[in-house]
Amino acid sequence: MAKRILLINQNAVLITGRLIPLLKSAEVECVNVEPDAEKVMQEKESADIFVLIAGEFVHESAEFLTALKDVCSAAGKPLCVMGYGKELEAVEQNIPKNTIAREFGRPIDIKTLAEALKAMLNSGGNVEKKQILLVDDDVTFLKMMQKWLASTYRVAATRTGPQAISYLAEHTVDLILLDYEMPLMDGPKVLEVLRSKPETAKIPVIFLTGRNDPVSVRNVMSLKPASYLLKSQNKEEILQSLDSFFISH
Repeated sequence: MAKRILLINQNAVLITGRLIPLLKSAEVECVNVEPDAEKVMQEKESADIFVLIAGEFVHESAEFLTALKDVCSAAGKPLCVMGYGKELEAVEQNIPKNTIAREFGRPIDIKTLAEALKAMLNSGGNVEKKQILLVDDDVTFLKMMQKWLASTYRVAATRTGPQAISYLAEHTVDLILLDYEMPLMDGPKVLEVLRSKPETAKIPVIFLTGRNDPVSVRNVMSLKPASYLLKSQNKEEILQSLDSFFISH
């Protein structure tokens, strides 16, 4: 039986027009419905995943959002939400984060979104959050990143390279976000130590750096990390980069 996704939106034709063909090619049927509780109720049994494409309407749709939460909960179906920052915040005022299977911040690459939804369908709608270790001596940046990533990933944080190495001796993670420049033991040295240990050698590492000049970027990439992220990037850009990374790995 073909998998089915319910796309709840209000005139999001630019998104649905690109998303539906990508999912159709994977034999996934998509059904467009307006943000109307009765229409969603009619589709609750046949849909495998509910996807709310948030727009301006979410700021005045408290009753609908509450009803959507209740429908997904009663039907045992995962709910994903896509939107810009303020739209996601408005949704979360009526649908608690812990009841949302996945959030997708905009802007987002539609191919990335399609691959993420297909992965969810292939796993039976279950979403196991990836574990990320943040390593950064900047407490303010560390707290901000923890807040940004918390709804999508399981996050642990350390402030120094030695702390990170000690943590990894007892815990398994799927990805390390590692500050390139730190006192005592900088990012390159931490990466060197991790690669020298069989138990951590294969954990992917993405460097965090505040420098984006060509020389600095070449120096970072010469160490062959999985990738790098600029600290100046906004929440949506970082989350999209991480989504793309996990989909391709």
